[in-house]
Amino acid sequence: MTGLPRELRDVVDYASPLAGWPVRSVLPVRRGGNNRVFQLIGDQHRALLKFYDAPEAGRQDRLKQEYAALKFLSGLGFGEVAQPIATDFERRCAIYEWIDGVAPHGAGPAEVDQMAKFFIRLQQVRGRDGASGLAGASAHCYSPSMVAEQVGARLDRLVASISPETEIAAFIDDSLKPAATRSIERLRSGCAAAGIAFDEPMPLELRALSPSDFGTHNALRRPDGRLAFVDFEYFGWDDPAKAVADVMLHPGMSLTESLGHRYRTQVEQALRTSDPSFSRRLDLFFPSMVVLWCLILLNEFLPERWTRRVLAGVADERDIVQARQLNKARQLLAQRFG
Repeated sequence: MTGLPRELRDVVDYASPLAGWPVRSVLPVRRGGNNRVFQLIGDQHRALLKFYDAPEAGRQDRLKQEYAALKFLSGLGFGEVAQPIATDFERRCAIYEWIDGVAPHGAGPAEVDQMAKFFIRLQQVRGRDGASGLAGASAHCYSPSMVAEQVGARLDRLVASISPETEIAAFIDDSLKPAATRSIERLRSGCAAAGIAFDEPMPLELRALSPSDFGTHNALRRPDGRLAFVDFEYFGWDDPAKAVADVMLHPGMSLTESLGHRYRTQVEQALRTSDPSFSRRLDLFFPSMVVLWCLILLNEFLPERWTRRVLAGVADERDIVQARQLNKARQLLAQRFG
């Protein structure tokens, strides 16, 4: 332990009492681009230590969100998630069960089926003790108007952060803004035609428990082939139609249309009795969700996002990352916006 860098020796010193057993060593782990993560190693124990940024003004606390979610799920016997061990809100960190596994190489039918099974099981525990106290998922939408509001707010924020006469400015003016306008108009008129209230929040009993940032990009394949799901910082209540659209469009997986349809079909079958308008809402939401995901891809152009990446140890050049994300947004809009 004496050969460890000072930062890691400090981690060892305060992780031991928090974990409840002597930490002999600590190894940095690279999972995602928002947090510092370490493996804690003891004589007979291993665990994961995760540090979180302080919540931004008006934003949810990702530490509290994830710890509460995993405490709720592990308490109900969800073996697909890590058990929470301890948390230190002052140091903005938490310790979780260490899961042995490797990142899956993409998503195929077997992975999609495991994801669908997990999401459907989440809906079966919506009425259990503790569920009502869970917060809304990050960027949740309880009504069609909330989808439209998120598109508008993200677009305004992005426009305010970029310079005119740049490549991204041209993409926004020529492609993204027109797509956003059309998608919201279609959402509003489609809701009117289908008899779906545009501004009225959906009833509590129809809301879904959603991992939010859900997919094989946030999963580990155990030695026996089963998936374990990680990163529940954005977990909470949402419209199941939006939650399914998120999975179908998430660039972390880039599901093919056939695999996205496979996932959708399984959730549709599970909700067909309890939520008769689910399929119609999903169809209406989808164009706006495509625009929303384009805007999420372009978050790297926001100054505060890049600051968070740097603190988490991302070493890529900013211009390279932004060019890559702009290209992904172009491709997503061209391929999925209809």
